[in-house]
Amino acid sequence: MRLGFHYHVPALEKNRQIFLAGDIGRFIDSLAIYCDEIICFLHLPLPQEEANLDYPIQSSRVSLVNIGPHVSIPRRMVLARKISRQIKQYEIDLDVMLIRGPTPLLFEAAHACRNVPSVLLLVGDYLAGVDDLPQPCWRKELIRLWSWWNSERQLSVAKHSLTFVNSHRLYIQLEKKLPALVETRTTTLTETDFYAREDTCQSAPFHLLYTGRMSRAKGLLEMVEAVAELTRLGKDVLLDLVGPREKGDPVLDELANLVSTLGIAERVVYHGYKPVGPKLFEFYKTADIYLIASQSSSEGFPRTIWEALAHSLPVIATKVGSIPDYLEDNIQAVLIPPKDPSAIVDACVRLIDDMEYRKAIIFNGHKLSLGNQINVRAQEMVQLIQKWISSEHIN
Repeated sequence: MRLGFHYHVPALEKNRQIFLAGDIGRFIDSLAIYCDEIICFLHLPLPQEEANLDYPIQSSRVSLVNIGPHVSIPRRMVLARKISRQIKQYEIDLDVMLIRGPTPLLFEAAHACRNVPSVLLLVGDYLAGVDDLPQPCWRKELIRLWSWWNSERQLSVAKHSLTFVNSHRLYIQLEKKLPALVETRTTTLTETDFYAREDTCQSAPFHLLYTGRMSRAKGLLEMVEAVAELTRLGKDVLLDLVGPREKGDPVLDELANLVSTLGIAERVVYHGYKPVGPKLFEFYKTADIYLIASQSSSEGFPRTIWEALAHSLPVIATKVGSIPDYLEDNIQAVLIPPKDPSAIVDACVRLIDDMEYRKAIIFNGHKLSLGNQINVRAQEMVQLIQKWISSEHIN
């Protein structure tokens, strides 16, 4: 099967090697195992983005088509027809077009290859996340209007496509609207990425870890408030933050001011971006508790939770999006309400103080993660795509 792939991420080719961000690169390589060829239609990175393209594609079956610079969404929309014509040139070489969404040019990419089947992988909902954006109200309303228009165009494509979603709530939202809908679980984990241990929290200081985008919507301010209260209660804790800065979100500056005000500057450390793989996974191996305090109802199921479970970390997560759909509270993780620093404190205290409870959470969470490996998910996806494109519906 010859597969085309589009998403709104940058990629760079140098010395005959394609470089992507680790999560997307691992996904492409996992698909390439089961495909004859993959042609990626991706953007050229801006200079400040090149450092994050740290994953070299391993498969010789993957090629890259540069569809122009990774500029702002309005500028990309202006260039939409030009980009569509670029993709159209390769339509004859494809058996199927896979588009990860939501993405600004989803409709254009599908339309460019309208003579071959299209498959969507939806990992979020632009419209549901508008209220969480760090933007003034007037700008949010403009973004909301554009997001609605983009969602309607996405839906028009999905009605004639095979659509995968990695969110149970998105599945419920779409199941009566789409003829071919599949719920999946996305991950970056390979069989060599798992780290088994019976327990954490063996000695102070206890390391709380958050990995992911440095976004206000991830509850970073609440995490810091919780660290201050835990310190006041006599718990020797440190908070390690690992991940890229979120463009347009000043939350790291606010965090710096907050930790200074609370007198806990030495207890909160931002380590910057770390690539998916050993450099990132080392933080999981040395942490005691994984913490994610997302506030957004549009949250899917963060891949970082899978990574934490795979490294035998007890997870504290908020009851938002698809998180409570995939994790059993007090069985595989500790689930708490969003925007509630006191709930973070209570969950941390219990995990630190109650060894048997902590060990049970670790065991059950790690067991759950073992069933979610990227090669397994990729094989399932390719098999379903092949079945779908060979069905009477497509023919």
